[in-house]
Amino acid sequence: MQERVEIFRRNFPYIVRDDGAVRRILSHPENRYIERRREDGTLVGLSVVNRNVILLLCVDEACRQQGLGTQLLEESERIIREAGYATCSVGVGFDYLMPGVPTSKHYFPVQNIRLYEGLDSGASYFFEKRGYRHSWEDGDCFDMQFPMKDLEETPHQIGDTIEGITYRFAVPADREGILQCTDDACEEFSSYYADEGLYEPESRERVLIAVKEQEVCGALMVGPESDIRDLGSIGCTAVKKAWQGRHIATRLVLLGTKALKEMGMKEAFLSYTYSGLDRLYGAAGFRIKVFYMMAEKRL
Repeated sequence: MQERVEIFRRNFPYIVRDDGAVRRILSHPENRYIERRREDGTLVGLSVVNRNVILLLCVDEACRQQGLGTQLLEESERIIREAGYATCSVGVGFDYLMPGVPTSKHYFPVQNIRLYEGLDSGASYFFEKRGYRHSWEDGDCFDMQFPMKDLEETPHQIGDTIEGITYRFAVPADREGILQCTDDACEEFSSYYADEGLYEPESRERVLIAVKEQEVCGALMVGPESDIRDLGSIGCTAVKKAWQGRHIATRLVLLGTKALKEMGMKEAFLSYTYSGLDRLYGAAGFRIKVFYMMAEKRL
């Protein structure tokens, strides 16, 4: 297992995923592993297939341009086809190491880009050349990051009331109102906000809310990025439809980012983000560090 974790880390040093999640995903009982090794036994190429998803496909830099990647992909597709699937996708399955194929290429107009140094479009070109396409028809997928040292001072604090709306951290009594908010704004977020542990005083991850006369109009998750030191995250931004267009999301993001800095975080991170949010989170200082080709192919 350790060598599989290591080949993932050395080929994708810019991917933020804690070791516990990487080990759990790479050890899933339904995984199929295709390996390429040197004569001395060193693992230099790996594909991990789960159902009809390629969770990981990589070849060490020194061993590229030798056909190993093509071999790994062809064997992966054969396994998927023989299992009865008509399509193959790269990235997201029962979980993900990366949402898709990391690349410098974007397929739609976006803003606030500051890519990881050395990232290029080689990986997406590899899959495109072999019949894969970006499956999202209306936007891009990307990760964003923000060094806290670049955070500009803002006049507002958590606890302030701005234009009649109060921004504060949630307490257990707010949970029902928060779920009403997320059900209205983005129902898929409700399962995350339903976790009662988020509302306990000692919780490492907390919920920042926007409240108007006891009504929760918006919510945002704020906290450390798992066990990765000095890295925090915000996400699952939700604003009730009736309250949208009043800059609530932007203020939640700005105050949430400020809270991360006050927690001692050196950087803030957003994973698996999509077009449109580059402007919202960009207003707080976040920049796109890597794009993902959401690669899919009919077999």
